[in-house]
Amino acid sequence: MDSNRSRRLAIVAAVALAILASALVPAGDAVARTGPFGLGLDLWLHALAYVVLETAVLAAIVGDAESPLSGGAASVLVVTAYGLFVEGLQLLVPYRHASAADAVANGLGATVALACWLAYVRMR
Repeated sequence: MDSNRSRRLAIVAAVALAILASALVPAGDAVARTGPFGLGLDLWLHALAYVVLETAVLAAIVGDAESPLSGGAASVLVVTAYGLFVEGLQLLVPYRHASAADAVANGLGATVALACWLAYVRMR
């Protein structure tokens, strides 16, 4: 495995671990705040986190924007499944709670990242 690919995989692992850690520590007051369009700020943070994770996964799979994207749909499924896994872990933590809305925001974030990636590749 080349060193660039190793670095990209390390970034994926770091992002995934950061998401996991932030999901299992006590929540701050961001949960109670409202973000754009009247949605909770926590939903926006979930979506943003999974945009970053999906982008890191795509970069690790593809390598650069000019390579063909063969695993795009699979990556969204894997990233969304990771989001469901993290939500499930929150069921085991007494001061956190799992949320279907959070899981949907995770999946939407991953999907938006893939859509933007595909649009970028097509416009190049």
